[in-house]
Amino acid sequence: MEDVFSRDEIVNLLRFQEEDFLELHQAAKDDNIILFLGAGLAKMYGCLLWSEMARKLSEILLNNKIISYAEEDILSKESESDPRKVISICYSLCKNERKKLNIYKKTIKDSIKINKSESKNINEIYELIFSINPKAYLTTNLDLGIKSYLGLNANPNQRIYNCTSPEDKGVIEEIGYQIFKDGNIIYLHGNYENIENSILTVDQYLEYYSDKENFLRKLFSNINGFIVFIGYGLSEWDVIEKIYKIYKSKKESFGIEITGCLLSPVFTHEITKFKLERSYYESFGIKSIPYLIDDEGHKTLRRVLENLKKALDKTRPTTYDIFKEIEEI
Repeated sequence: MEDVFSRDEIVNLLRFQEEDFLELHQAAKDDNIILFLGAGLAKMYGCLLWSEMARKLSEILLNNKIISYAEEDILSKESESDPRKVISICYSLCKNERKKLNIYKKTIKDSIKINKSESKNINEIYELIFSINPKAYLTTNLDLGIKSYLGLNANPNQRIYNCTSPEDKGVIEEIGYQIFKDGNIIYLHGNYENIENSILTVDQYLEYYSDKENFLRKLFSNINGFIVFIGYGLSEWDVIEKIYKIYKSKKESFGIEITGCLLSPVFTHEITKFKLERSYYESFGIKSIPYLIDDEGHKTLRRVLENLKKALDKTRPTTYDIFKEIEEI
């Protein structure tokens, strides 16, 4: 297989030049980008990754004598490869007793709670995210970082939708699923404010994506834009797969091949796996681009986003260009 993911090639790809990303640049010109935000972004301002959350749960359950040292050792080791499974096991051990259930909920909320000391960092990160100027923001994160930023920078036309809230689902259905516009924020798996309904365990995940009411199919069938996945690691690609195959089936009828790109944090030792899976994700329309986090961890994403903004700003028409076009018309 061609070694397209050498360090030099990755650095070059992360300049986001138009010749490498024709569809992305065209979407920028058409104001047709949707950002899909993952855990790698929230990690930049102190929230835990799924594997870290699972590991913390097992530690807290050990400290509260809900599990033994041997059980904690097994769950801790399993956290890296299958965090959702570990979270599910921890939930099953706690769900039948109020005291234990409260311990579980508190640990989850502590894992995604926004620290006041991070407010400056949050504002800087989301100022950069918002400057990319997408038509909507979709996220599987549960933290309220984006909502915290919006509190200071609210747009009167902007709305926040929580897809696990019965009330918000009713509103979305009422307006015909037309929510991918006006810079709206869509929490796909719930958030900090409704942990009880959020998608965390395997049971919740399977039930949600069985989509008995066709809510997700109708929702994603109404996406009309180029999706940029930001901060999704290798362990979260199953979520992208389930979501994106719904969206891609709509695009196939128009003969569109690339309908999104994936900016994913990887360590150098994960590149071989990344290369092998690249063709699979291309089969349903995603161009996958890694950024290496060996040296700076998830902070590397800031530089990647700065490069993306710079590249898209160059390709978008300037105010002068717009006025000139109006005059010509």
